Amino acid sequence: MKTITTHKLLLIALIILTTCNSNIEKNKSIFYIDNQENFDKYSGTEFPEGSKVLFANGVKFQGQFVIKGSGSEKNPNIVTSYNPANKKALLEDTQNKTVINGLGKVEAPIFLYNGQHWEINNIEVTNTDGTINDQGKLKGIYVVTENAGILNNVTIKNCYIHNVNGNIGGKWHGGIQIQVIGDSIKTKFHKLLIENNVIKDVGGVGIGNQSSWRDIDKETYYPWTEFVIRGNFIERTGRNSIILRNAIDPLIEYNVAAASSRYDTGHSIVNFNTINCVVQYNEAYGNVGDSSHNERGGFDADYKSRGTIIQYNYSHDNNWFCGIMRRGINSDITIRYNISQHELLGSYLYGFPTEFGLKEVKVYNNVHYFGKGKGNQVFVEGGKVRHPIETSFKNNIFYFEDEAGWGFEPEDSCDFSNNVFFNISSKGENAITSNKIFVNPGKGGTNIDMRDPLRLSGYKLIESSPAIKYGIQIENNGGKDFSGGTLNVLPNIGVY
Repeated sequence: MKTITTHKLLLIALIILTTCNSNIEKNKSIFYIDNQENFDKYSGTEFPEGSKVLFANGVKFQGQFVIKGSGSEKNPNIVTSYNPANKKALLEDTQNKTVINGLGKVEAPIFLYNGQHWEINNIEVTNTDGTINDQGKLKGIYVVTENAGILNNVTIKNCYIHNVNGNIGGKWHGGIQIQVIGDSIKTKFHKLLIENNVIKDVGGVGIGNQSSWRDIDKETYYPWTEFVIRGNFIERTGRNSIILRNAIDPLIEYNVAAASSRYDTGHSIVNFNTINCVVQYNEAYGNVGDSSHNERGGFDADYKSRGTIIQYNYSHDNNWFCGIMRRGINSDITIRYNISQHELLGSYLYGFPTEFGLKEVKVYNNVHYFGKGKGNQVFVEGGKVRHPIETSFKNNIFYFEDEAGWGFEPEDSCDFSNNVFFNISSKGENAITSNKIFVNPGKGGTNIDMRDPLRLSGYKLIESSPAIKYGIQIENNGGKDFSGGTLNVLPNIGVY
């Protein structure tokens, strides 16, 4: 009996020891950072697979935190805030985030280098010396990979990034920057998600990316895949709110871009060097600048792109609704079911006047509504010769409360059919010139819920509107209107 009891005790002790050692090993992947000393200590660590890098909520850190190492698909890594009282990770958006301030002295307070399977979640980031002065080309969150092949699964979500750079324009810095550098190994990101962040008062760009393998017209082009920018609120940037580059089938949706390009010209939401980019359910407003530098609008189908679709968006109180670039490779552009309200100058800006690379632009079922004292032309002059080319305009509504003109006359490669024109001369076949069109236009508001099917319902057609079932049928039209309703076989003119 004694022997058996002794063996049992030894076995129990062994089990306890093994369990303790296992827990110790497990806890090696959890890094609690609750003071500046630990912040400095763990910065630059090669974090192992399955790491949780947890910053104490309520603590303010200073400097740069460098993140290295990678997780895996089964065991991803995460950087987030935690509650010191119960050691619980705060994985949802909270008001009381951990604060990291670069003080305007480091390139970026959070810097991820050559890592994959990482999530950066629920952190407040700022990078300022406390003034509004130009503090250099700084970032808030900076993700870089260099000669690393394919980097998978990087997510930045629920972060608050503000007061970066001071009063400065430019494209290569700002709130969130993701970059591929190096030229020896073809490198790209796969499954990159930037979601539900708030970005305010940053110089440069709110969200931007770049790659050394970027040119769509070269054999070295290596586009990123499954790249999504969704649900971000971006306000008061030095230049663009969003520039998405170098990707195939990327998605930009449900973002708000407010007061972009305060210190440099640029459109609020831009795609460049992309294939089949979809820009949808975004709201862009307040991008105006001053009268001497008016090249600022809501959206931009930028050059070196193919298959761009801009749909179901709301643009208002910008200089204009959308830029369409004529340069280089820019083809198969679709602009449909968008509402443009009270733009200050006009509807469309065609860019790069000496270039003629633009091909196959389809603009249909959009509403352009201008209240009194607002824009008075369709094609904005912008100080340069910007004639529209290679564009078809069908089923659109151009409605001006004041008398308006066309600005630049479209070239012969453009055509018009089944559009509504009020207070402007009509163009093309089957034009309607009535003012009895909308239920209650011009009252769209600001920061609306783009997921609400009843949003902007003032732009629905009245029962007696001549635009009902007067549109021309268009192939591959997306299948639904602005509210998500199924399209009629014989469509209406406008967005509903």
